[in-house]
Amino acid sequence: MFTRNKLHLALAGCLIGSAAMAAEPAVRLSTDEVETANVMLNSPVVVTATRMEQSSFDLPVSIDAVSGDTIRDSQLQVNLSETAVRIPGVVVANKYNMAQDLAVSTRGFGARSAFGVRGVRLYEDGIPLSMPDGQGQTGTFNLDTAKQVEFLRGPFSALYGNSSGGVVQILTKDGAKTPTLSAGVTFGSYNTRRESLTFEGEEGGLNYVVNGSHMSTDGFRDHSKASRDLLHTKLSFKANDDTKITLIATALNQHDSQDPLALTPAQYIQNPKQAGTNAIATDTRANKKQAHAGLVIDHVIDEQQSVRLMGYYGQRSSEGFLALTTSGYNGRLSAINRTFGGFDGRWTYKDQLAGRPFSLVAGLSYERMEDDRTQFPAKNGVTVPILNRSETQTVHNVDEYLEATFEPTDRWLLVAGLRHSNIYFNVDDHMPVTPSDPNSSGSLNYANTSPVLGATYKVSPALNLYANYGEGFETATFIEMTYVGNPNSGKGPNLLLKPSYSKHYEVGAKAFVTDNTRVNLALFKVDTENEIVVDQGVGTTASYKNAGDTERHGLELSFDSVLPHNFAVYAAYTLMNAEFKDRFCTGTSCTAATTVNSGNKIPGAYTSSTYAELSWKHPASGFSTAIEGVHYSDVFTNDINTIKADSYTVFNLRGGFIQKLGNWKLNEFARVDNLTDQNYVSSVRVNTAAAYDPGAPRNWTVGLNASYQF
Repeated sequence: MFTRNKLHLALAGCLIGSAAMAAEPAVRLSTDEVETANVMLNSPVVVTATRMEQSSFDLPVSIDAVSGDTIRDSQLQVNLSETAVRIPGVVVANKYNMAQDLAVSTRGFGARSAFGVRGVRLYEDGIPLSMPDGQGQTGTFNLDTAKQVEFLRGPFSALYGNSSGGVVQILTKDGAKTPTLSAGVTFGSYNTRRESLTFEGEEGGLNYVVNGSHMSTDGFRDHSKASRDLLHTKLSFKANDDTKITLIATALNQHDSQDPLALTPAQYIQNPKQAGTNAIATDTRANKKQAHAGLVIDHVIDEQQSVRLMGYYGQRSSEGFLALTTSGYNGRLSAINRTFGGFDGRWTYKDQLAGRPFSLVAGLSYERMEDDRTQFPAKNGVTVPILNRSETQTVHNVDEYLEATFEPTDRWLLVAGLRHSNIYFNVDDHMPVTPSDPNSSGSLNYANTSPVLGATYKVSPALNLYANYGEGFETATFIEMTYVGNPNSGKGPNLLLKPSYSKHYEVGAKAFVTDNTRVNLALFKVDTENEIVVDQGVGTTASYKNAGDTERHGLELSFDSVLPHNFAVYAAYTLMNAEFKDRFCTGTSCTAATTVNSGNKIPGAYTSSTYAELSWKHPASGFSTAIEGVHYSDVFTNDINTIKADSYTVFNLRGGFIQKLGNWKLNEFARVDNLTDQNYVSSVRVNTAAAYDPGAPRNWTVGLNASYQF
């Protein structure tokens, strides 16, 4: 299946091998010792997999979490990509372009997205940041206040409904028990600067965290200047011993973030720092604003039962100035005004069944989004007041879900779930009807039931084996439904698009191979029908269609070890083969340039990726440092597999000090990314001629954070 030994294997192998030689001989651990090792090796308690707090070590799923301490360890704290690279099976590629949201993929799901997140569900403290049609953005993730970010892959993602090839959830922290004021300032290459301020504490039954940050940069590419303001508030009130009320609110403001666009292979070779075709002439840029808030009520009914009620509402506006030439104009303004909101009610029951631990979660979810979309032509970056698109897109879903866990013996844990989804799409076209522009209104309804089942067998307190199976589905997003046929002439919605359906299989092992070393291994296979692919593309605009079957199979491996003399090593490795199983054609006819053969690789899905780091601490001085290695394989950018981005390896170095002086806590840090100054493509855009987003050359970051407890 895989035949080449590459640098990524050597990178992981060297660090894993050194850890194995340095580690103590293997011993059989008691349950208490395993719990201690869990804390030491960051085997976290997670909630995303079963909607209840459980150790990730025991669950029959692939789920990992990055702690808030790791997220804030010598990082700029702007993008999820900074630390998501630590998670096997997950790709969060940094485009180094703040006008375009990060793309997230898990096991190849979401890889087709040119911007934003599709195919992977996003949440903040249980509040959906993905819309009912499957599109979402990570720009409102507040890393200053993150307690941890959880990454769920595999079958159990289907319990979150449509477009849940994986789930990424940020869980924000509660405020400190003592009122604390924290401030930080960070400087970096390309005139990058970030300031943040946090006030947190607890008074009586009220716990609070308020954080604000501002970030600005000139960017390393031409026409890539950007800034971002982010505000996050979390208020928790304990009404009584049984009831807790939590308010979470987040606001984002990005004004005139320049878009340097992606590059063609020829442009990338010529000069990776240049802006893409017509980016400067048309002043491509983006304005984004979003504000959302959620109210969560947790109530304990009795020793066995509890309920959780969550409601949320938000608004988002987005203006994208695009380099699309139409009717004598050299640009286009695409504007979206969005409202979204919903409700989730959940009942949890914990008791015994036949004398053994049993729990049940039953819930009802409703989500709704309404977009008012308009388009205007533009010339030299200035909008022309000629309306050429005006429509309202509405989508909502009503879902019911069940999830049960049962421990029939001390060695077995069984988890099963079911989710039924009903999704309703509607488009109202407000443009005048003409022979060349017929009415484009229409609606679509989808329904699906997704079952999942998993089992863990506890061979010993230090070794768990597990297996799971599940079925999921993914509808096209409104963006993908917009056009029928050629985007320059066809009008949507595309009522012929069907959801893609997937079957997921996974087996794995989680083990403490010594008293200070943990290994996770997962083998997976995913079969998909009706894969959604690009039919025809014009610039950054495309129409979509259903292809045939696809298959993804591979492995995920992670290794975490605490070594003598305050050293530690961590490594994550992914190997995946993602390919089309059926031949199909794009466009209006089958030619060599439009035929996708069986066996072609799915574009944007990397065959392999590796992250490895060796860290060291000097407790007496508060100093810590680490060297990081990142490797990605080459990857095709189009379905016909004629263009690909080369593999690359980069190394990063970080270090910092922590001091505690009375009520003060200080943290100074510095990091250098891309130590060897490699030229590389950090992100690809599928099925478009301009497919390359260049990665940044060698660059530096320094920062100072200070906090004071009153």
